[in-house]
Amino acid sequence: MERPNDPNQENHWLDDFLDPSEMGEEIGPDEQAIFAAGLTNPEDMELEQIIREVSEEMKAEEEAQQEVPEEPAEPEYPETEEPFRDEEYRDTFGDGGGLAAVFDGDEPEPARESSREPSRRRKSPPAKRRPGHKPGYGLLGIPHILATAVWLAIALAIGIALGRTIWVCAADVLAFGRGDRQVQVTILDTDDIPAIAEKLQKAGLIRYPQLFQFYAEFTDARQDIAAGTFTLNTQYDYNALIDFMAEEAETRQVVEVVIPEGYNCHQIFALLESENVCTVQQLEQYAATGDLGDYAGSGGMEGYWFLEGVERGDKYCLEGYLYPDTYQFYTDDDPGRVLKKMLDDYDARFTDLMKERLTEIQESYAQRLLDAGMSEEYVEAHRLTIREITIIASLIERETAGVDESYTISSVIYNRLTHPESYPYLDIDASIYYALMLQGQDVVEQLTEVELAVDSPYNTYTHAGLTPGPICNPGQSSLNAAMTPLETDYYFYAFDPDAQRHHFSETASEHQAFLDSLSEQED
Repeated sequence: MERPNDPNQENHWLDDFLDPSEMGEEIGPDEQAIFAAGLTNPEDMELEQIIREVSEEMKAEEEAQQEVPEEPAEPEYPETEEPFRDEEYRDTFGDGGGLAAVFDGDEPEPARESSREPSRRRKSPPAKRRPGHKPGYGLLGIPHILATAVWLAIALAIGIALGRTIWVCAADVLAFGRGDRQVQVTILDTDDIPAIAEKLQKAGLIRYPQLFQFYAEFTDARQDIAAGTFTLNTQYDYNALIDFMAEEAETRQVVEVVIPEGYNCHQIFALLESENVCTVQQLEQYAATGDLGDYAGSGGMEGYWFLEGVERGDKYCLEGYLYPDTYQFYTDDDPGRVLKKMLDDYDARFTDLMKERLTEIQESYAQRLLDAGMSEEYVEAHRLTIREITIIASLIERETAGVDESYTISSVIYNRLTHPESYPYLDIDASIYYALMLQGQDVVEQLTEVELAVDSPYNTYTHAGLTPGPICNPGQSSLNAAMTPLETDYYFYAFDPDAQRHHFSETASEHQAFLDSLSEQED
């Protein structure tokens, strides 16, 4: 049964169990205690309010005394030990914070009493470890011992492969393990290092062309290797191969070539090609445009003094100066070296005595023109030079039937040249043959009227005076005859087949009579 507005309502539940007559006198507030607390007017306050204020003051004071810095929360770890049970130890030393402070060098914090329930002892967290592989394991989880073995195996394999490569290369460079066998290799002037290396490999002299190319380029060996046919041995190392393919190498195959007296350039070039010295095309090209200055002792065009007045550009421009002799050339030789060797020979054969005779014949020729009634201007314009002497020598070389008549034929040529008004044409058949050769016509044994009338500056039947250039390469006797002609009155000559020599005549009638006699013998 409820009783509203009753301050003692919270105790009314006792009425259900106790009879009012059994209840004692109600106890009211203790006035003496109120006055002791300093409350002078207790009627104005209710007891509950006073108790609440006193309780709050005491609580605030207790919190002020117990306020400490909040420690960071420690991570929770699974308990592995029994909870801490020694309450006496805890009350004396606390939770172990002071002991930890001693090891950390800090002042230990005094233990304080705690009204809380004793908590379980927590184990200190294990030391943090850098994440990684399990102890004893390496890359990709492979055990360290196995990884070490793998790396050692790889290093060993690389070392063996590298060592074998070095040995194989060294064996090829140094010619280890090769037999003793001689082979011939032909190097062309147009061959580069790769082409040479390929030829050496095919000949069994090397195994690795690319290795030889590297060696040759590193040592700049191409300038030392000359064109030619070389006899090499399979036991030669790289250095020996290059040395024995040099221009002056003893292993270079040498061919001996005899250049006959009276051969023209066309015939000489063909002969050299047949002896595998050079090709006709190589010789013709170098004769026309090749450098004649970079050769020891020559000094170029200035060094070859006898080439004065020679116009380069024609494949036969060196006609008359390729001295006929016996030469030793290399197979597949350098065309410049071949031509210069013959030019040097011409220079060497033209002795100081011959140069004195050249001066004498120049003076003698000029005087004979004056004696024949030629003007000073004509004489000055027709002075003999070494080129005219060489042309005369080439005509003598091709016309003579023997050395003994060379000087007589020389006298006929000079007699006609010094009397240009009476004998303007030399009428020499050899010049016709040369003109036909230049035009690519076949050489015939007997000239016909048509051939004698061939249109060419080398036709001495239709063009006055000397030919534009030599018609062959004269020998020593013809050069001497050109500078020291006999003094005769001959102006004509004709070949006598019975005597195998020439018949000389002073007049045209004598000459015609001899020709008629030859016709009668043929009939």
